[in-house]
Amino acid sequence: MDFLCSDDFKNTKVDPQWTGFDYLLKAVEVDQEKAAKKRSPIDNAGESMGKKRERPRRSREEHGRKKRRATVLVPPCSPPLLPQSFMQRVEEMGGGNLVFVIEKKLFFSDVNPQASRLSIPFSQVQSHVFLTESEAQHLEGKNNTITALLLEPSMVKTEVNFRKWMMGKSPMYVIKTAWNSIVKNNGLKDTTVVRLWSFRADSTLCFALQRL
Repeated sequence: MDFLCSDDFKNTKVDPQWTGFDYLLKAVEVDQEKAAKKRSPIDNAGESMGKKRERPRRSREEHGRKKRRATVLVPPCSPPLLPQSFMQRVEEMGGGNLVFVIEKKLFFSDVNPQASRLSIPFSQVQSHVFLTESEAQHLEGKNNTITALLLEPSMVKTEVNFRKWMMGKSPMYVIKTAWNSIVKNNGLKDTTVVRLWSFRADSTLCFALQRL
């Protein structure tokens, strides 16, 4: 701590009418000025750095715009087209009302001779409108089946049975009868990807099976 000396007051004008209290106030003022002159630039910089920078506040409108997420509407995928070779065969049969049913990868259970059936899980069916109301009600009966025609990938027309099954709590359609021969004649294996369409020929339920 530095003490004041006479040199510190050489530029001070003294009023003869000052009281002792006035001299004391002047001494304090001179002492503060002396201390300020000795303060280093680093200290001054540190003092300014100690102040918190105030971030510009965003308006509520700008803040709201940042939080909002754009809603992207994804259009539904269009069903695939039945190959022209199948279309010609369907027309030869007098068929119409074409409906895309499912695209699936075959599992071992679909080509296992012991099971002898193609499973069509409800969760993967693209549309159930290929069945009439009476047909859908008929399939609700236990062991009830519908006789249908199937166009194999080889374009051979085969009669099959179509029915509804419950696999645990999961409903599914199945195609049975002659399925083992369809698998063998068309070289179907597990991991083979197939597409199934339905159509009507003289009100008869028909299917077209494409191998990809």
